[in-house]
Amino acid sequence: MILWIIVILMVLTIVSLLLIKNKGLRYGLGGLFAILLIASVAALSANMSNHFGMEKVTQTKTKAIYSAAPANVPVGMLMAKKIEQHHYVLVYKDAATDKKATAHFAPDKDDMLNSLKKTASFKKVDIKQAQLTTRTTKWQYSSDFTKWLFKMKEDNHLVHVKYTAKVPLNWQVIAK
Repeated sequence: MILWIIVILMVLTIVSLLLIKNKGLRYGLGGLFAILLIASVAALSANMSNHFGMEKVTQTKTKAIYSAAPANVPVGMLMAKKIEQHHYVLVYKDAATDKKATAHFAPDKDDMLNSLKKTASFKKVDIKQAQLTTRTTKWQYSSDFTKWLFKMKEDNHLVHVKYTAKVPLNWQVIAK
């Protein structure tokens, strides 16, 4: 909507400066529309560069994960392969009834920009059931007005997603 407002203010500025005969009214309205035009362009620029009208929102979700080892192995196991400083590909089962463990958090080669915003790690803690904590941070419009004003397309405004697998102290972590 801000783009339409900028176009309308530009037209109003030009029309008022060129077509109004009364000198006081011409400069008054022309100046007013020009100031509003500059303010609108500045607001759009601030939104695009510094997320003006938005705020960071963080959501945390936790779910249970299960050992990557076969069912007949009594020890819990998590497999991890380090692919960069703070990112691992983790192998575990999503449900206790799963036959095979699957790899999670491998980078998506078709969407590298979003892959760079996602990290996965693990840590051993004093808990009974292994769990995966997902912490998602996104930019969200701070009000309905700013959403109406600046939203130009459907965009998720993802800042980062951090996955942390927390495993019991008695689990084996096989890391490469």
